[in-house]
Amino acid sequence: MKVLLIDDHEIVWSGTHRLLERLAGELKPGEAFEFHAVRDVAAALALPAQGFDLVLLDYHLPGLSGLPALAAVKGHFEATPVCMQSAETTPQRVRELIEHGAAGFVPKSYGLEEMEAALRVVLRHRIYLPAEFLVADAATRDIDAEAAEAAHAVPREELGRFLSAELSPRQRQVLALAIRGTPAKLIARELGIAEGTVKVHLSMVYRALGARNRTDALCRVFEAKAAGELEG
Repeated sequence: MKVLLIDDHEIVWSGTHRLLERLAGELKPGEAFEFHAVRDVAAALALPAQGFDLVLLDYHLPGLSGLPALAAVKGHFEATPVCMQSAETTPQRVRELIEHGAAGFVPKSYGLEEMEAALRVVLRHRIYLPAEFLVADAATRDIDAEAAEAAHAVPREELGRFLSAELSPRQRQVLALAIRGTPAKLIARELGIAEGTVKVHLSMVYRALGARNRTDALCRVFEAKAAGELEG
């Protein structure tokens, strides 16, 4: 496993390295672990685009930062999940990053136990979202419940069955990749289908879920604890 950390606070490098190395050893015993850390996006873009399994990207960096940094890093390491880290955990910030393709969000304000739990999820190449964001999003969705019902969205209690029984295997594959942050062109390449076909699948699935976009779909799946229905 090979992980890249982009963070200008070098004091956190060694701690993050030790934590990731230990967790990687537990999750994939016997597999070699490589850790690389750089201070800014420019240094990251000088590295080979292939070979990394995960990129952890701090939101605030010298030079390029925020959404432009996310776009540049995703463009360079296009086949690698990019998980954002920031001390700012407002729902607006989290949603913005996920909608722009981040494969998760880990608050830098977390204590050791919370950080370890979050990185366990991230190292499994699954999306981690802070609980406070999910709670805020659920509250927003409750406000919009009548609109969702009018749109004939799948009820929460039926979501697991819907994902496993009503979606085709191809639709489950496309949705699973989409909510992990994989761009449509890479989904098309991985599955050997046209990019337009990917977008049609996503449009149909999002409409059935009552989701406006990938972030809404992700939150609905997490809220219903139905992510396992997309495995395999």
